Parts: sequence; structure tokens; C-alpha cells
Amino acid sequence: MLVFFKFNIKKFEICKILFISLIIFIMTFSLSSKSHKKTVLLYAPISLSEVIKELINSYKTLQKNINIKPVFMGTSQLVMQVKNGANPDIFISANVEWMDYLERKKIISKKFRKDFIYNSLVVITNKKNSVNEFINIKELENAFLKSKTKISLAMTNSIPAGMYAKDFLENAGIWKNIKKKYVESANVRTALNYVARNELEFGIVYKTEALGNTKVKIVYSIKGEKHKKIVYPIAALNEKKETIEAYDFFLDNRSLSKTLKWGFEILK
Repeated sequence: MLVFFKFNIKKFEICKILFISLIIFIMTFSLSSKSHKKTVLLYAPISLSEVIKELINSYKTLQKNINIKPVFMGTSQLVMQVKNGANPDIFISANVEWMDYLERKKIISKKFRKDFIYNSLVVITNKKNSVNEFINIKELENAFLKSKTKISLAMTNSIPAGMYAKDFLENAGIWKNIKKKYVESANVRTALNYVARNELEFGIVYKTEALGNTKVKIVYSIKGEKHKKIVYPIAALNEKKETIEAYDFFLDNRSLSKTLKWGFEILK
């Protein structure tokens, strides 16, 4: 009986050791899996935040071992960070000029640079305002001049949305008349919010921004020939396997098609 009891104790101890060993193995494997998970740092303009987040969620279902971490700011702010030593793996610009700047600095390579998606400009007002759509540029100019508030724009010397807006206003012959009647914001989202809060009567923003906000309405769609083409170029800043895989994912036709519902345009 004593021998049988001792045998059971030994059997229990062995099972206990095996169980503890199994737990340690599972924990080690789990930690090992996490340590092997790669992170891809993505810098993108704030005007792409919603669509990029949706694409990242789609990527998670396809690639479990790569985590795309986005940082959203105004394009000029992102470029200055990169110039000063920040190391994103992928960068998306809201215009060609800032991407060209990084290329001249030899921070990106033409080998991994392509046009991603396209956008357009619109004039907005608060949804509560009894303003109808403008038929032509002359009507728009008159409304700007008669408005009791200034026009809301992103920064016209550095933020792409503001640069495109100024380009339009100059080409339309309006700029000289309203160049002292506008307010500049650090990014296009802030410019839109002034109108959404009804603090400013009119603003010029991206079409995608206007469609994504229920407090504003579009009163004039700006034709593309009146300003430079609004293109978002994308570039990989290194050739790491995980970087190129994520870069290729964003440029895949299935990914590009998902941007259409947000109001973006793709190359056909």
C-alpha cells in the first residue's frame, strides 16, 4: 500500500512538471510569436486618415505578422519630421511637390514611388445656411466678397489643400480680391471644422473631407483644370520585406477600389 502511495505521488509530481513545462512552452511560443511580429511605420496626411485606417484593418486579416502603425498630420509637418531624422517605412504625400522634395534629398527612391489616389476641391458652407449651389465662378466670387466672415483655407504656402485652393483662386481671377479675406489653418480638417461650427461661412477643402462631414454641404465643385492635379503619391523609404509587402498592398487594385466610397479617384 505504501509503495502504491509513493508511486501515485511520483506520478502526480511528473504530471505537475509536465503541465508546468507545457505552460512555459506556450508562453515562450506566444512571446516568440509576438517578437517576430514586424511593424511598418506609415506617415500619411490627415485627409487620408479614415481610408487608411480601413485599409489597415483589411491588411490585418491578410497578414497577421505585420502591424502597420499610421501617423497622421499635415503633409508639410510629416516631411519636416522625415527631413529631421524620423524614419517611417512608407510615406504618402498630399501633393507631388513635397514628395519631390524628399526625392531631391535622396530620402526616397523613384524605384518605390507611385501615384496612389486622386482628389478634388469643393467650396463648402454650413448645412444650416440657406445658400444654394453656385452656377459659375462669378457667383462664387460675389458670395465670397459679400460674406460677413473670412474664407476658411488650409495654409496656402505649405499645406497642399491650401496650395491647391490658392492655385484655383489665382487661376479664376478671385485671389487678388479676397487675398486679405481668408483664414489659414494648419491642416484641411481644421479648415473644414471652422465651417462645420458655422464660425466661417465658406471654405475650400477636399471633396472627400466634405463628404465625410454631416455638418457641411457642397455649394460649388471646382473643376480640375483650374488648379494642379490633386494626386497623393506613395513611396517606400526602405526595401525591407515587410515594407515592400505593405507598399504593394496599398497599390493593389482591391485596395484602391475601397477608396472610391470615400470620394477619392483612381487611375483607370
